[in-house]
Amino acid sequence: MARQDEIVKSTWISTLASTAVVIAALYLAKSLLVPLTLAVLLSFLLMPVCSWLERRRLGRVPAVLVTALLGFTMLGMVSWIAVIQMSHLAPKLPEYQKNIQEKLGSVNEFAATTLSKITKQTLEVGQIPLQSEQTAEPLGTTELPFSVRVLSSPMSPLQIFRGVFGTLLEALGTIGIVIVLVVFFLIRREDLRDRFIHLAGKGQVTVTTQMLEDANTRVSRYLSMLFLVNVTFGISVAVGLYLIGVPSAPLWGILAAVLRFIPYIGPWIAAAMPIGLSMTISTGWAAPLLTAGLFVVLELFSNNFLEPWLYGKNTGVSAVAVLMAAVFWLWLWGPVGLLLATPLTVCLLVVGKHVPQLSFLDVLLGNEPVFAPEKRIYQRLVAGDQEEAAELLEELLLKQPLVEVYDTVLIPALAMAETHWHRGEYNDGKHKFILESLKEMIQERIERQQEMQEQAEIGDKPESHEDTGLVNLIDSPKLCILSLPARSEADEIAAMMLAQVLETKGCAVQTVSVTSLASEMVELVEQRKADVICVSATPPGAMMHARYLCKRLRRQFPALKLVVGLWNTQGDLDKSREHIGCGATVVATLADAQQQLRPLIQQRLPRTEQQASPEASQLVLEGAHS
Repeated sequence: MARQDEIVKSTWISTLASTAVVIAALYLAKSLLVPLTLAVLLSFLLMPVCSWLERRRLGRVPAVLVTALLGFTMLGMVSWIAVIQMSHLAPKLPEYQKNIQEKLGSVNEFAATTLSKITKQTLEVGQIPLQSEQTAEPLGTTELPFSVRVLSSPMSPLQIFRGVFGTLLEALGTIGIVIVLVVFFLIRREDLRDRFIHLAGKGQVTVTTQMLEDANTRVSRYLSMLFLVNVTFGISVAVGLYLIGVPSAPLWGILAAVLRFIPYIGPWIAAAMPIGLSMTISTGWAAPLLTAGLFVVLELFSNNFLEPWLYGKNTGVSAVAVLMAAVFWLWLWGPVGLLLATPLTVCLLVVGKHVPQLSFLDVLLGNEPVFAPEKRIYQRLVAGDQEEAAELLEELLLKQPLVEVYDTVLIPALAMAETHWHRGEYNDGKHKFILESLKEMIQERIERQQEMQEQAEIGDKPESHEDTGLVNLIDSPKLCILSLPARSEADEIAAMMLAQVLETKGCAVQTVSVTSLASEMVELVEQRKADVICVSATPPGAMMHARYLCKRLRRQFPALKLVVGLWNTQGDLDKSREHIGCGATVVATLADAQQQLRPLIQQRLPRTEQQASPEASQLVLEGAHS
């Protein structure tokens, strides 16, 4: 055990050390990795257009050049329009600033007056000696300090040129590198793909290929759809602001489209500027309210209608992961990191899905449930949260039939509870709470089903006719089924589930308490004159307990039909049937038990039910849905 703990500790230390080295490398190589990452993502964005041109029998190089020319020309035109709009807006900013100050001053005049009164009263009550503090002489000396001036040497022409044009040249250089990389990536994309698979997938070519294809599909689709949504959003903003009368409407539309690449906060940053500008140009509040309403309506329409329609299947990244990724990449690479946060997070998620050593990335970043439904309910019961477990059960029943939920969720959860309790993983009190919670949840479903059946019987009650009594006399009596637990309380809970799914118009099912002795169960079978006995047994030890009870029943009732449910059993049922013997029918699911008893139940249905269509009879026999 100690050796295993040391191995786990060393694994965590090595993982943390590797993560620290990778983050440090990303930060130090920012100047190299940022243009490279931008080029890769732009290649994903332009690849569909390039492939479309190639399918129209245009050569690889001409298709790439045309695609790059169109893409970067559009980007340059948009940037030029934004610069022109900013140059027109800049001379009016002092006037707009004065207007906004006057408006805010008029709005806050009452608040400022009230605050001044409160401050004055506070000073009077506290008797703060402001005057004495203001006239207090400095301690230590009465001499005036010497004034010091720092004279800097004049800047050289080279320093002036670097300060004025350095940033511009750096930006132009980065743009040029990105353009060249995009062109070469598009031209040599198959060769680069094969080389990457060869280097990264030695011995795991299949996994690496699937990972690369998954990343290509997810990122390319995400960027294409996001670009389309953002362009539509920006055009709508520009048109709406122009109709409202906000100056430089194309500029705000461009900023809205660009800033919307930043997840969650980008659209509202873009909305703040035109809202503030609309406050300066208007004498009332109509323009600001219309501007704010425009952004709210467009954002709601985009998030609830346009994006789901275009995206179809989302990227698989959770909302919390997107926010955390945005903060991380902003800290690491600055504002460019915000634009790259979501695509890079999608790539990390894909790597985590296909590389077992990095599966924690899929858990941390993905939006799929970590636990299966049966584990989620069991985990909530172990935590003592019965309400959330019941809510999860209700959600499942809205989507699946009752018998399927019992077979795939509740019975596996019950089996896990029994197995872990026998291993000693929790005490008897916790075990009792889990079983009682499951029993209450099932009992609530039974009561609901009985209420629905009573209402249906009241609504379907036939009118009195002369031959009603004759029909009732001809109809066969109900099939009597006893659902017996093999030994434990968990077996009784499983027997309750079986009784609920078998309860129909053609049969009467009774569940026997686990507190009854085997002899008492035998007497009850004789008293009720049961037609079918169903023995429920849950692991561990299910087969042994079921075999003992079946032998007792078979000795007393040699001709009785006996059904044994070894719930959640993964082994061979034929071997289990041979081991139990007694001529019993062995099943592993409630659906199988229902299928085995369907012919017997159908024979006891009223003749009106027997003459119904097979589809209707099957629905009746399959039990209630949620």
